[in-house]
Amino acid sequence: MSARINLADPAFEPTGEQLQELSRRAFAHVAAERKAQLTATRERIRAGRAALRKRLAEERARGGQGA
Repeated sequence: MSARINLADPAFEPTGEQLQELSRRAFAHVAAERKAQLTATRERIRAGRAALRKRLAEERARGGQGA
């Protein structure tokens, strides 16, 4: 955005282009944050699956009921 705007000015009427730019700037972080959260969630799932496989293998080794 080239010209500084005052959003606190009640008389200010932004153009469509200004609104688009404000929106882009306001939400610029969202894609990266979503990707990071998705990566973290997938890692928690992988770790949970690995822990479950280990637990089931240990139960089977002890002669437990397992899967």
